[in-house]
Amino acid sequence: MAAPQHLVGLEHQLQVSRESALLGNYEASLVHFDGAISQVQRYLRTLDDPTLRAKWLRAKEDLSGEFQIVKEIVAELSKLRAGSKAVPPPTAAAPPPSQLLLRPDPVAVVGGPSGAAQQRDPDVWSPPKPPPERCPPPPRRAAPPDWARR
Repeated sequence: MAAPQHLVGLEHQLQVSRESALLGNYEASLVHFDGAISQVQRYLRTLDDPTLRAKWLRAKEDLSGEFQIVKEIVAELSKLRAGSKAVPPPTAAAPPPSQLLLRPDPVAVVGGPSGAAQQRDPDVWSPPKPPPERCPPPPRRAAPPDWARR
């Protein structure tokens, strides 16, 4: 039996809409889902058989559910994009973000070496110790006398 005129291309339309959604092209997916749902709706107007009509109504509801999911994804993405634009750029008075992460010098904040020892931050490592001094190499010996070279 040949497919009714209203359903020609429906399978391809659904395939393209689902592939577009999987690939992240949600706007194209919405367009194709809308076209597929309208094709099913036009076909439903021509049906007289109640059982066949019930099956196609269920299919239309399922497609509408998929369409709604893609619409929710698009709405969420637009919120994320709008949220990233809502952050104001740093002004000249504000320090750059890289300096916001640095801790202030504890000696300067507390007011001297005595206060720094009392306010020691356990998350900050102490400065490295200087390397130990090496012993100087032994002095070079003078050349042995002639009688020792023989």
